[in-house]
Amino acid sequence: MSSNENTYKGIYAMHKYWGKKPFNEISKFIEKYTKEDEVVLDSFCGSGVTLIEALKANRKCIGVDLNPIAIKLAKVSMTSVNIEDIEEKFREIKKKLQPTINSLYEVEKDGEKTLITHTIWKNNKPIEVWYTDHTKKKQIRCGENIDIKMANNPSLAPKWYPTSDMFENSRINVGEQQKVSDLFMPRALVGLSLLCDEIQGIENEKLRNVFELTLSGTLSQASNLVFVIRRRKKNKEKPPRAEVGSWVIGYWVPEEHFEINVWNCFENRYKRILKGEKEINELFSSFPDNYFEKNVSLFNDSATKLHLEDDSVDYVFIDPPHANRILYMEQSLMWNAWLKLDQGIDWSKEIIVSGAKKRKNKDTNEYNKLLNEAFLEIKRVLKHDKFFSMAFNCLNDDTWINTLNLFVEHGFEICDIVPLEYSATSVIQDNRKNALKTDFVLTFKNSGNSQFEKIVFKEDDESLKKQIKKLIVQYPNYEVYNIMNALFEQTIPKRYIFRVSKIVKMCAEMMD
Repeated sequence: MSSNENTYKGIYAMHKYWGKKPFNEISKFIEKYTKEDEVVLDSFCGSGVTLIEALKANRKCIGVDLNPIAIKLAKVSMTSVNIEDIEEKFREIKKKLQPTINSLYEVEKDGEKTLITHTIWKNNKPIEVWYTDHTKKKQIRCGENIDIKMANNPSLAPKWYPTSDMFENSRINVGEQQKVSDLFMPRALVGLSLLCDEIQGIENEKLRNVFELTLSGTLSQASNLVFVIRRRKKNKEKPPRAEVGSWVIGYWVPEEHFEINVWNCFENRYKRILKGEKEINELFSSFPDNYFEKNVSLFNDSATKLHLEDDSVDYVFIDPPHANRILYMEQSLMWNAWLKLDQGIDWSKEIIVSGAKKRKNKDTNEYNKLLNEAFLEIKRVLKHDKFFSMAFNCLNDDTWINTLNLFVEHGFEICDIVPLEYSATSVIQDNRKNALKTDFVLTFKNSGNSQFEKIVFKEDDESLKKQIKKLIVQYPNYEVYNIMNALFEQTIPKRYIFRVSKIVKMCAEMMD
């Protein structure tokens, strides 16, 4: 069990976002490198974990992200909203829309009206239907022709829903001419469109933001992306019972997938949102009414051109995209499209490596160029002798040495390299024995000294082998990152590192 098992609760469980870091670990960096009322910047702020932790610690915070849903999620996660108002609005939505949406899933069976909660589809056919009768008892039956008709030709016409084009990219299972709407059954599109229309009509902006995130958080479980889990049973004569999976990374529609009643998805997400909102109120209710306006600045823009004055920031913590490891905005398109946030995105500014055919020049050279510009902006706004931390996960030799020397060239002094363990097992995480199951956090001091000696590779396999053997004695149940971290601590002050590829290879050989 992870030492950070509580990370995805409360605020951090309100909405999925890619690559969340453990808040309790982030808070340690903020407390170590800043004082109260100082300014913390995260120019790749994502869902806002760094910002929330800074605000909780009575620091001012600045968040920048090109992804609109990230900025909306960060804003909601730091904005106190009256809980009674949220609950009252939900009751209104429920009274108005639950019966209508449920009517899309009502089927008469043996002369009695039943309500479908889940349908398992395989090869475009419903093979299993879960439903409840008047007793609310859960039952299962085989799919029938009526299920096909109701799912594909719903009795109600949809209101607006997004038909945005997705970027064809085999890396995340997006096919040619695929649209966001293709991820949903026609019946689900109707239910979601009704919710979307109702939410867009909420006049109070804070309240509308809460329910917009409830809607976007609903999308994955209401889509065709939910896979079926079938665990092996001891009794092999009976087929294993299906269990509900979740949306994994990318837009892969499994051969066997669930279609879940849209209202149930929405209400379940609302419960998570409400828990998060209650925690937000507990955290920030004692703050002055204008705490957000005075202490939080959010910019939906690129990290390559910060709207900040020189020498205005006391500490920076960032977790930038690691080449093509997570395609943040492509994988957020479903959310952004439903909230009409995708229309103004300048995709060319994203610092990413993408193989999408229509995203020209998103190669390694462009990625390095833009990332370098983002680092130069950090150097510009960070005060002299203040600190800058970056989460980093990579096994490529050249990327390691180039990244370290990039900071050296800009006058940053390397102060610390520590592992930052993931808060929970993730589909992003590589679980092979000799893969990195952690990010490293590299911390630098803005010393302004551009005369530091460059870091080089030490090509001495025998020396490396001896050091690894010694470290394995210290870490009998070692992971590769334990060895790497210990080696870096020893060698970087001496201005060299061993090749990461060789460290991994030797660890594997010694383990075998």
